[in-house]
Amino acid sequence: MKNATRLMKKGINGLIHGTKNTILRATSESLRPRWLWFEVTDRCNSRCIYCDIWHKKTTSDLLTPEEIEKILSDPLFKNVEYIINSGGEPTLRRDLREIILAEHRALPRARIQLSTNGLLPERVIDVVKFAIHNGIDMDVGTSLDAVGEEHDFIRGVKGNFKKVDFLLHNLVDLRNRYGHKRITPTFGFTLTDRTLPFLNDVRTYANKLGIDFLVQWYNQSSFYGNKGKDLATKNSMINAVQSLPDTIIREMWLKWLAGKSIKFRCFAMYTFCVLKCNGDMSPCLSLWDVNTCNVRHDSPTKI
Repeated sequence: MKNATRLMKKGINGLIHGTKNTILRATSESLRPRWLWFEVTDRCNSRCIYCDIWHKKTTSDLLTPEEIEKILSDPLFKNVEYIINSGGEPTLRRDLREIILAEHRALPRARIQLSTNGLLPERVIDVVKFAIHNGIDMDVGTSLDAVGEEHDFIRGVKGNFKKVDFLLHNLVDLRNRYGHKRITPTFGFTLTDRTLPFLNDVRTYANKLGIDFLVQWYNQSSFYGNKGKDLATKNSMINAVQSLPDTIIREMWLKWLAGKSIKFRCFAMYTFCVLKCNGDMSPCLSLWDVNTCNVRHDSPTKI
């Protein structure tokens, strides 16, 4: 019941903000980002069957914590409410503590999320404890596409499930100790033909732990390096998507599976944007190759 109420409130808030933003955009009012997706690093230690990020040439000249704090202190980002730290795999950076602290100093009201594959659970736990002790509220999202060895196969690393399981249990303990506001663990399940048989197992696992999980669309993009890898057959997805909570995203997904248009006025580069680890800014992961600017060289507001 609590989850249903929370989802309903979230939907109502989203509708209010969406209507407001549509009006502002139509009247040429400037919109500032409320959500920021930050590529902490493009290095990855997973070998996922549906993502080839680990094949890519990695960036050596990464944004430093000092640069990150300066960039996020720009007035353009003053309304940011949520920062998603992703990659690659963020825990591969030794200065992840400093990055989280820099983000909090620049945007103390923003909630920070760490997105991880769970292969370095001790490092995740260390960063979370560091955040808690520095008054930083965090969400931690990891990936789980099956329970047991099937997850290892899908993610391409033996022992991955045991590490994710260890991590999630520890995060639940921290949540129970410090409260939901301080630390919220979740995990994401990528729905493909390969993972579809394990959806119910994963749902049961989440219920036992008492945490939420997000069923995610399978996307093809140059970001993932998986263009042409069609691993999600529409007809096999419909029943699975119908079993999900009733949200706007679910309805859009079902329309797409039925071959209907889901076109809508996109707010990428209005209320949402992507910051790459080298300072390039892009609209979103689907338009990964569209680089609008580099915030190392010019101020985001000027751009």
